[in-house]
Amino acid sequence: MADNNQNMRSHVICFNGGSSSIKVAVKEVTGTEVQSIADFNCQGLGTPGGYVDVVVSGKKDRWEMVMDDHSSALHAITKIISKDFPDLNIVAVGHRVVHGGTYFTDSALIDGVEGKVQAEILRLSALAPLHNPANHQIIIAALKDEVFGKVPNVAVFDTQFHANMPKYAQYYGVPKNWITDYSILRYGFHGTSYEYITGRFAELNNIAREATNVVIAHLGNGCSMAKVQNGIGSDTSMGVTPLAGLIMGTRSGDVDPGMLELMAEKLDVDVKEIVRILNRESGAWGLYSKGTKEIYQIREAAQNGDADAELVLDVIAYRVAKYFSEYLGTMEDPQGIVFTGGVGENEGYVRSKVLGFMKMFKWNIDTETILTRNEEVIIAESDLIPGLKAWVIPTDEERVFALEAMRFC
Repeated sequence: MADNNQNMRSHVICFNGGSSSIKVAVKEVTGTEVQSIADFNCQGLGTPGGYVDVVVSGKKDRWEMVMDDHSSALHAITKIISKDFPDLNIVAVGHRVVHGGTYFTDSALIDGVEGKVQAEILRLSALAPLHNPANHQIIIAALKDEVFGKVPNVAVFDTQFHANMPKYAQYYGVPKNWITDYSILRYGFHGTSYEYITGRFAELNNIAREATNVVIAHLGNGCSMAKVQNGIGSDTSMGVTPLAGLIMGTRSGDVDPGMLELMAEKLDVDVKEIVRILNRESGAWGLYSKGTKEIYQIREAAQNGDADAELVLDVIAYRVAKYFSEYLGTMEDPQGIVFTGGVGENEGYVRSKVLGFMKMFKWNIDTETILTRNEEVIIAESDLIPGLKAWVIPTDEERVFALEAMRFC
């Protein structure tokens, strides 16, 4: 790592860990401007089919690489960065952490491997069992690294975007002491994606952020939606944990809570096992039941006449359409809806289905732009609400991580 001074460029390493993946981005930060230097997307952790997708200077490559866990993936990328980018002036590391509970409502400087921040992240693992343990592991590996451990490491929480939701949106209809004593609230996730999209939507429409009213669908392996009123997260589809809301890659989304006891009896297992199934064996994976959770593969099957695949996409799209309609119906002066995330940005077939289910809004769909992949574009306009448009805006969560980390330099 080069010495830091005013004449040198500043670089931030951003870690975005999923349940079986880790994205590593190298960002150059100048004021509020953020430039991508390199991106590494490590997939298939803990499997023999692991690989790393690499993007450097716009050139893409894929490396086959077995990575036992998040820690080993991080160390592999560390070696690559040290070898291929020796002149980086690394000034900070930004970490995505999924659940911050009520304890973290803003980004936090990590105070060591055994500090308070790490302890709280680990304690909150019960609320995000697929993610917080992985986030914790990545942070430990970074703090122990000879380069990353010498600069500020900052935790940026998915939940912090939603921290100012009104109580009527946060509260469940449960005994009050569940809320006061156990913090059973709607927290919401994908906050850094919503942070970026809210700001970018305001820029694209030449409006102030604090005057921005938009509904955003972050659709990928994990899916959620957010209602943004006056630039602030005011409702969201996920809940205490990331299990609620939309149908996802392996997660069920909303279900009848009474089903947990019913299926525990039917399968002769405890409720904990039912929740595991809802997290890991449900969603697109469980519904389709043909060995894939990837929406592009299910879409290809549907286009080739697979009726089961078509139905799965209909079920998924209808749930998204319901949340869009629900949030738009409770907003004052809605200005737009946005599709983002891997599926939202790339799957026009799914977007068409979602808009098609929103009958009342009378979407006038642009048949060319609806199929656009990974570009900022307007795909439809509502004939019901003047000025209401449907957008595709690719997200950039790592940009948010980088700017948040720089706050602590």
